[in-house]
Amino acid sequence: MEFRLLVATESHEFGKTLRELTDAARAMLPIQPEIMHVSSLEQVRERLVTWHPDALMLDWNPARANMMGALTGLLAEHPNLRVLVLLPDSAREYREAVWSAGACACIPRDRADPEWLQAVLCVMNRARDREARIRSGVS
Repeated sequence: MEFRLLVATESHEFGKTLRELTDAARAMLPIQPEIMHVSSLEQVRERLVTWHPDALMLDWNPARANMMGALTGLLAEHPNLRVLVLLPDSAREYREAVWSAGACACIPRDRADPEWLQAVLCVMNRARDREARIRSGVS
């Protein structure tokens, strides 16, 4: 089964950067994940239901009201979703809260690079496969 990554940012400019980042990381991976980019939390909610991604890379928008509530709600509705959060420099104080809400990882936007992303995606893919084997009773 293909690993699916949903990438969400409301910033058109940063969206271009995320496309370059995901393309570069994908080129380094031994797997070829399906990657979809969206530009709003509403689209995230729709794609979680219709596309069923394994992971969400969420660009944190501290200006958006109740961003933490949105993250908590997404994880409550989709408990198997793995979430990576990209924090702007001005929002590093959210790290602990994002972790407590259930995100797997968070990193400042300016530190996210293709090698970091390919390593995180590889770990998430392996964890997903192992969890599926455990659920099916196969070792």
